[in-house]
Amino acid sequence: MKLLRSTSSFVPALLALLAPACGSPGSAGVEGKAGEPGEPGPSVEAPQPEVAINLVEPRVGLLARRLEVTIGTDGKVDLSKAEVDFGAGIEVVALEAEGATLRATIEIAPTAKLGKHDVVVEAEGRTLTAKHGFVVAVHLDAKVGAGKAEQGGLVRLDIANRDKIWFDTENFTLFPLTGQKDASLVGLAYQGFTATDGSVVFLGDPRAKTGPLGFLGFNDPNDENSASYLTALDAVTVTARQPVELTANTTTPLVLADELQTGFFSITLAPADKEALLVDSWAQVPADSTMSPLVLAYPESGAAADLLDQGRNDPGFPMFGIPATEARVAWPVTMASKAYFVVVDAGLGHGPTTKVDLAYSAVRAQIVAEKPAAHATGATAQNIGSLPGTATTIPGRVINGELTAADEVDVYKFSGLSQSIPTDMLVSLVSDGSVLVRVDTVPTFDSDHVVEFGRGGSAGMAVTTEFVGAERYIEVSPMPDSGKAIGKYSLGVKRIAPVVTPR
Repeated sequence: MKLLRSTSSFVPALLALLAPACGSPGSAGVEGKAGEPGEPGPSVEAPQPEVAINLVEPRVGLLARRLEVTIGTDGKVDLSKAEVDFGAGIEVVALEAEGATLRATIEIAPTAKLGKHDVVVEAEGRTLTAKHGFVVAVHLDAKVGAGKAEQGGLVRLDIANRDKIWFDTENFTLFPLTGQKDASLVGLAYQGFTATDGSVVFLGDPRAKTGPLGFLGFNDPNDENSASYLTALDAVTVTARQPVELTANTTTPLVLADELQTGFFSITLAPADKEALLVDSWAQVPADSTMSPLVLAYPESGAAADLLDQGRNDPGFPMFGIPATEARVAWPVTMASKAYFVVVDAGLGHGPTTKVDLAYSAVRAQIVAEKPAAHATGATAQNIGSLPGTATTIPGRVINGELTAADEVDVYKFSGLSQSIPTDMLVSLVSDGSVLVRVDTVPTFDSDHVVEFGRGGSAGMAVTTEFVGAERYIEVSPMPDSGKAIGKYSLGVKRIAPVVTPR
């Protein structure tokens, strides 16, 4: 099962302001004669401030309906004589301006084009466009079939299409009608779809916005002309849920006996001043369990768009010390915060044998700053020194670094390790950008047991096993073909007990 997420990012434009160059003052010159008056130069108009549409609400309407739509703008523009166009099949029957807002009463024809429409406002000689700002849809029946629409919960929404335009069973996607930045419900699984019926299982963000919620569906969300469907605006009512606070180094058993039941937990993290914490959380399956654990770790925002990472057993990585009966998530923490865990069965199973044990640890870590000198190779690696033992007071290390260019590479080295006894490590990362981390005993990163991981959500981790050698090299580089290759990162490293892998 794959967690589906939809996120958007906005990159602000940067304006470079160039000042005239200045030198040291010279000696005063001889005063010259007054010149003849010149011709007046051409007048220069001041640049007009940027104006844009920042709100279209509601952003969806049904065929053969009349409704009022509010259009908000930013910037300075006179809307008193504005004209609004919603595209083919939508007539604006009344329009009222109030400051930077327009209220348009629209009538959607029974034959209006389904799907996404641009909203265009003409005012003071300017054209403002909300690309795909409004959607025309047909009605979709929806009801809760199982589970609960709640924070950290799972709910199955059974939907029925009674329109003449059938579902595209391969591409149909259903979205909650919430604000772009609101934590909400996330589509997790699509089940039993036919041309007219199907079910969607939604996962609630830990801090999902509560209250009534409707859904908008598209046969193909990537096609602006796709057929679209709208449920009632109160198809579900999202409720608040209190997570169970976990205690470090204490096992919490969990049985998911009810259909679509989840475990919902939180932890409070408070590093000491000028220190960090290395969080390591895991869900282990008892011998008599049939569960396939999936652990989702969220930061304090409690939103899927900021998901730290997801760990699952599927089917395990014994060579890295992660057996098939364990799901694990780890990340470094450099400031006081809260985190949430949602634990589900990856197969959406339930019953008396759907059980798991959840635990976490948070060990102290010294913060090390990345040095400005280039350290892009094993030969020039920044030496972090020896990695402390697991029983020391501050056993972890957190390196705060940054990739400032798409081709930048940072290499770090730990030295003074054993040449004969395995020194195994948990390496974890949080990052602003999408990065690739490689760990090896040689500076060329080409040994037979090199370990690598890519940042999954905001975080990622790997465990090295049976590593023998005096040194460890860790390389951080941009993920190939990443849309966001640069940014700050925190790299966490700690020793762990050697893992005996099955032979």
